[in-house]
Parts: sequence; C-alpha cells; structure tokens
Amino acid sequence: MNINPLQRHQKLQSTKPEERQTPYQRLYGLKENPFPAMALFTPSMDDPRRNGKIYDEQFRMAEERLFFELFIQPPSGDKPLDLGFVRLDPQAGGRGNGKSTFLNHLMNRINGQKWEDWVTDENNQPPFSLAVHLLPEPRRQKRFWQFVRLIFETLSDKNLYQKVDADLRAAMLLKLLSEDQINQLAQLPAEQVAPILQSQDAFVSKLKDYGHTVQAYSEEVERQLRLVASGAMNQDFMTLFLSKGAQLSELWSTWEKDGTSRSDYRWRNNGADWLLNGLIPVLIVAGYQHLYILLDEFEKIYIYQSSREREEFLDALRQYFYERESVAVRRQYISVVLTVHPSIDRYLKNSWARVGLDNLAPLDHRMQHQSVELGASNPSNLSHLLMTYLDYFRIDETQKGKLSLYPFEENALEPAMDAARFYPRGALWFAYTILQKAATEDVAVPITRKFVEEFVASGLKPPVEEEDNLFQLPSLEGNLQA
Repeated sequence: MNINPLQRHQKLQSTKPEERQTPYQRLYGLKENPFPAMALFTPSMDDPRRNGKIYDEQFRMAEERLFFELFIQPPSGDKPLDLGFVRLDPQAGGRGNGKSTFLNHLMNRINGQKWEDWVTDENNQPPFSLAVHLLPEPRRQKRFWQFVRLIFETLSDKNLYQKVDADLRAAMLLKLLSEDQINQLAQLPAEQVAPILQSQDAFVSKLKDYGHTVQAYSEEVERQLRLVASGAMNQDFMTLFLSKGAQLSELWSTWEKDGTSRSDYRWRNNGADWLLNGLIPVLIVAGYQHLYILLDEFEKIYIYQSSREREEFLDALRQYFYERESVAVRRQYISVVLTVHPSIDRYLKNSWARVGLDNLAPLDHRMQHQSVELGASNPSNLSHLLMTYLDYFRIDETQKGKLSLYPFEENALEPAMDAARFYPRGALWFAYTILQKAATEDVAVPITRKFVEEFVASGLKPPVEEEDNLFQLPSLEGNLQA
C-alpha cells in the first residue's frame, strides 16, 4: 500500500526522540566521542573535530610566535618576508602533524587582527592585513592562472568577500561623513555598527540618514581606486565591481552566474590582472595593508607538473608577485608562505634557482632563516592537545580547563601516544578508538592504563590514507615526470 508522504512527515515531526543517554554521556560526562576517527582537516565540514574549530593554541605556540616574527612584525624592525616556508622538522614525521590546522588558525588570527597577547603597544600594531589559506587539489592547479583562480574561489568559500565589503564601507564612511557624524557612529557599541556594515541594505539606509546617496558612495570608491591604481586598474574588473554597488561578493556572484568563474579561457588571459590590478586595489582602499597567501600542501601542485610546467609556474610566481609592474608589486603587497614536504627542497632546488626564486628564498642551508619548522610532538604537548578535544565536549562546564585527561586515568594514554610515534593524527585515532571500545563495553571510570596497553597490544593501527602514500616523493634517481 502506498504511503502518503505528507502523513509520513507529520508522523516524523510529531515523534519526539527517545530521551536516553549514550555511554559517553552516562559514563564519562561527554556529549559524544570528542576525538576524530580520522584527523583530516576538512574546512567544509560542520564537525569541529575536522574543520579546525577545535584548536590548541599551546600546541604550536613557539612556531606561531616565529611566524609572527618572520612574516608579520619582525622585532628588529626589518621588512617582513615576502616569500618563505612552513615545513616539518624531519624528526616530526610526515603528514598528520596538524600543519593544515595550524595554517587555518594563522589565517583566522591575521584576519581577526588578534595580536593582543604579543603586542601591547597601541602605537606599534601589526599592519591590518588579509590572509587566505589555500588547499590545492591534485591536477587542478598545475598552471599559475589556475592557482590565481583558486585564490578567488577560496576567498568566496571562506566568506572573505563579505568581510572586505564591510571594511570597504567603513573606510568610505570616513571619507563621506562629517567629523560629528563619524564620532556619533564611533560611539555606538560594536554589535550595533556591525550590522550596518555587513548588510548593503542597512548601509544604504544609513547613508541616506546622513544625506548621502548610493551614487555618491560608488563615486567615492571609484575615486579612491583610481588614486591607488595610478592608471593600472583593470578596467573590466572595476566597471563590474562598481556596477554591483562596489561589492566583491556581488561581483563574484555574477561571475558564478554567467560562467566567468569556470571559464579557463578568461582566467588564462585575465586572472593575474584581476588579482594584481583589480582585487588588490579594492583591498587597499578597504584598508588592508598586506595580503598573505598561505599555500598548503604545495606537493599537490608540484608532484603533478612536468618539468616545463613546474618552471613556468615558479617563473610566473616570481614575475607576477614580485617583479612585473602592477599595483601589487609597486606596494610589495603579497607574501607567499609555502608548506612543503621535509625533503622537497632537494627536488625543487634546480627549478627554483633557474627561475630566480633563490634570490627571494634560498633552498640551501639558509632556508632555515625563512622557515617556520613544526617540531616533533612530545607527551606533554600531545596530552594537552587531547585535553583540548575532551574539554570541548565536556557536559559539565566547571570541569573544563582543569588540564585533565578524565575519563582516562593519569598517564593512561602514554602507551597509545608512543604507539602513534607521537604523531597527532595517530594519537587522536588511538584516543577515539580506545574510548569507543570502552563505551561499547561499559568500562567504568577511570579508563586505566592497563586497558590502553591491552588495546595497543592487540596490534590495531590507524588506517593509512591514500594521500599519505601519494606524497611519498620518489628517489632522486626516479622519474619526476611520473
């Protein structure tokens, strides 16, 4: 007999879920298993265990400080690096050490201007900057124009166009309003000002309240862009941008609707200029003083390139970002941070030198001076990482922040961390699987070291992901074209 779909949904909506506690809640005071079954960074997921929302700031504190001193604000007062690296200490092993989560955190910190724990001098704040964390896909970014398109796509995916639009509106208000009007707005609480800047309709309404029109706003934006670009502005980009109310979010939406965002032909011919003489002038007018491109897993580009493609890509990187005339180069506006395999410099060195990038960032023994090296984990910082995951899922708020591995007894997870060779991903897998086994068997607290040792002795190991094998680079004698 056929069932009326409406009746089915009526029944589903009227049925209350059974109120019962899971073993994680009943036994351990946890909302659910706090550890990821496989700690692969996936920013598009809602799961905080996978999208970088759970982040232990102590785990990479020394490396984060070094990044700040190399790329953001050198303590010597020197100019920050234009090109450098984030790489793993060879003793730290391979993938699974939290590199992508680290870069995602750096992007959020730069974009949030969150330096108050390191910079206390109000008159010596780091430059107001924008950062974008790029995750290339195998075979999709072999050409430089494809890499440029990835920058635009990622800015959209991370809702950064909306952020720039809001900052542009704030910057233009300072140009359009009187001093009294600016002071009136400045005295409002942040939660009242933010909606005005984040919504085009609310912003237009506020402009009218102060006696200004949308046309006057667009004309002021255009005037500032022309001052910044000094004749180098990409006219097609500016025309479309201004026709969309001077909103990057609307410009990108238009490109998605008319197919421009997917047109290889248009990106091949125009992509670099859209970035260097289109997007970047808008960022400058919006108040941003620098752009950080955090290129994760450079191997996903490098390993699929032929020798010719590799040198063309690296040569374009040098020319477009650091040499060829543009608004970006004129202002030394871009810093690129590449994350690289521990031994990639041996394979990259010749191509890197041939295109002249060794003058910006050498790949010999001097590389260490332009690199943030992610060190090997140890029982102390790895335990703190596990505590961070546990705290995020504790039901009792008063139990958070007590530096406890409860429901495990003290030092119970050390055999698992040792079996994982202190790789964060492996340690998280052991913690997930052991806690799952304990919950399934109704093991009472505390979960003992003996229980963990018995699990480790069973021989179960974290699964090997396909990507872990993919980036095992060939020997120097091997065929790099393969």
